Amino acid sequence: MASLNISKRSSAKRKISLPSSSRKKAKHQHRNADELPWKSVSRPSVAGMGGDEGILELEEVEGVEVIYETTEGGRVVKFNVLDAPSESEEPPVDDASEEIEEQVRQEDQEDEPVIVEETPTFDTENLLPNWHKFPLHPKIMMALHEKGFTSPTKIQAAALPFAFAGRDVVGVAQTGSGKTLAYGLPILHHLLSQPRPSRNRKRPVRALVLCPTRELALQVSSHLNALLTSVEFSPNTNVTGSGNSSQPSTSTQTPVPVGKKPPPHVSIAAIVGGMSAQKQRRIIDRGVDVLVATPGRLWDILEDDDELAQDIRDLKFLVLDEADRMIEAGHFAELENILRLTLLEAKDEPIFDDNSESKLVSQEDEEEDSKKGIKDGLQTFVFSATLSKDLQRNVKKKFRSKGNKKHYKRDQQPATTLDDLLLRLDFRDPDPEVIDLSPVGGVVSTLQEGKIECLSGDKDVYLYYFLLRYPGKSLVFLSSIDGIRRLMPLVELLNINAFPLHSQLEQRQRLKNLDRFTNMPNSVLLATDIAARGLDIPAVDHVIHFQIPRSADTYIHRNGRTARAMRKGFSMIMVAPDERRVVRALLGNLGRDEADIPEITIDLNMLDKLKARVQLARKIENTQHKIKKTNHDRNWMRETAETLGVDLDSDYMSESDNETKLSTQKRKAKDQKMQGMKAELKHLLSQPLLARGVIKNYITSGSVSIVDDLIAGSLNDTMVGMKKAEAGSEMTIAKKKKTPLVVATVKPEEFEEEWTGIDMAA
Repeated sequence: MASLNISKRSSAKRKISLPSSSRKKAKHQHRNADELPWKSVSRPSVAGMGGDEGILELEEVEGVEVIYETTEGGRVVKFNVLDAPSESEEPPVDDASEEIEEQVRQEDQEDEPVIVEETPTFDTENLLPNWHKFPLHPKIMMALHEKGFTSPTKIQAAALPFAFAGRDVVGVAQTGSGKTLAYGLPILHHLLSQPRPSRNRKRPVRALVLCPTRELALQVSSHLNALLTSVEFSPNTNVTGSGNSSQPSTSTQTPVPVGKKPPPHVSIAAIVGGMSAQKQRRIIDRGVDVLVATPGRLWDILEDDDELAQDIRDLKFLVLDEADRMIEAGHFAELENILRLTLLEAKDEPIFDDNSESKLVSQEDEEEDSKKGIKDGLQTFVFSATLSKDLQRNVKKKFRSKGNKKHYKRDQQPATTLDDLLLRLDFRDPDPEVIDLSPVGGVVSTLQEGKIECLSGDKDVYLYYFLLRYPGKSLVFLSSIDGIRRLMPLVELLNINAFPLHSQLEQRQRLKNLDRFTNMPNSVLLATDIAARGLDIPAVDHVIHFQIPRSADTYIHRNGRTARAMRKGFSMIMVAPDERRVVRALLGNLGRDEADIPEITIDLNMLDKLKARVQLARKIENTQHKIKKTNHDRNWMRETAETLGVDLDSDYMSESDNETKLSTQKRKAKDQKMQGMKAELKHLLSQPLLARGVIKNYITSGSVSIVDDLIAGSLNDTMVGMKKAEAGSEMTIAKKKKTPLVVATVKPEEFEEEWTGIDMAA
């Protein structure tokens, strides 16, 4: 039985283990607790990062039996040492352990198959001429050709030469420009150029990619794994038998039987919150080459894993994806602790005791170390779509005074995010290469913008109008989770395929909603800003800013979910009268004017018809919410009283009893009222939305004939009489003077014909 002893020590002990040979010769002896053969247990090094003083150390002892004896004085505890060596003998601790480890190592190597890989040949010059100038591994070239990446993007072409030269790179490029492969290709090239790792040895972490959100970390891991999947085990890879064979390896050697295929050349794993921490620890224990993680979950694992902490110190590559989000003030405190592990430490640094007179290194020694240029080989990549402090200002905060244009409390605070990076990251490169390819104004060339100016209470109606008028995949951004919870049941009642995405959902549900939105053609994703960064959702047609973002960089990242990889996209911002000042400040930080964004043309006649639907759906949702809230409060009160073992107040109980007596009648009345409202809404939703001048039963009559467009299939599916159109095709230029509203005049005979043509029974 093993027991624990906790003692407070100023210096760490060596960990001592008894060899098995000495245990067999030992005799049973009774000893006191202080006389037992304790051995110290090393604690995780990250636990002592703040200083070793005051840290409790652990000691353990093995081979001790605890015996309880009953005496006249009471129950006495005695320890029976089963395998303690004699005092005269000193166990050969180091020699025995080294011999055992060496023997196990040799046995593993004898059983380990030798993996002989022939470098595949690939005609890069003819098949991928645009990639030919980069010294990429042939397997990577094959993967790029198979994936259809015929030429590098601008950020890739600019960053790869410096990355292969061993330089630290800070890249700023528009969203959807291929930043993942800009840092991923150098990492994969280095790992594929190394010998394939052994199955019997744990591979250390060589590259760490830190991401601000779980979805982005999973996406980066998926993209890098997808690049390796098709060429991980090529036909030219041969696996042979004994590791001691001196025969040269040839392609005719006998491969290892099925079931003993070699381990993957490169192992990539994602470590994020919301998933099983035990499973993620097992993945790390097996060994990972590239670790993609969020700072929170990674720090949780590092606190209990000293070996992983050492791997972080010995990294070859460090990547910060969407770095501006992670280094914002007050965000990601765990990131500071992780980055502290990557700081460069001078070799042979002297250790001073508490009573030492000289505790500081002289200035001459520091200058001498800086001249030596100590370098441990760590290469750092920092990528984002925005790296400017001006874009991170909260435009929703009111200024203290009208004349105060100062946004920082201290003048000495860095003015750019790059300055923050230089302070927090220990770049080994004294002058990291900064590549800024961000577009002017933060808008890509394939993105079209528009706006709708309306009252705050009418935003629901205008959103419903936009979703019906311009069908497709729409990503609606809100600034709060409460806004999603309010809007979600409303759009569901209106038969809109909508899915929520916010931080309070379980990770499994978040991934499920993302998958549904990705695979459903006409769908809506109601999301907070956790979906604003890095997510590469295919073919997002529209980005709708239902609530104004707090900063300009958030606005840029939100827009980046559409118009990716040179595809077309549309962004719409909904502006209430009290939000115009915020929008002006938002665009002002981008160096733009409010008039630069045109206003979307709205058919007011169609909007009035939709307003009746939205008002009824809102009424149903409010009634359902009140019923749920009343039942929840009453049940919570009863369950809490039962748990605490107290009685509820008599007045509360009498009111509850009276409500119970009348509950049946009220419930029936409410149910009937609810069913009536739902039936009315169902009827409204079943009616076609007719444009002005269109008669439902006589498509060739009325002031507008739709028969030709109906035959050609060019009409909107939900709004009869309005042609199909892409978002952005019907807008009014804000700079020009708006034309006055033209009221259509209808002749009396036409009005009578239109009225009599309506099927009243329907």
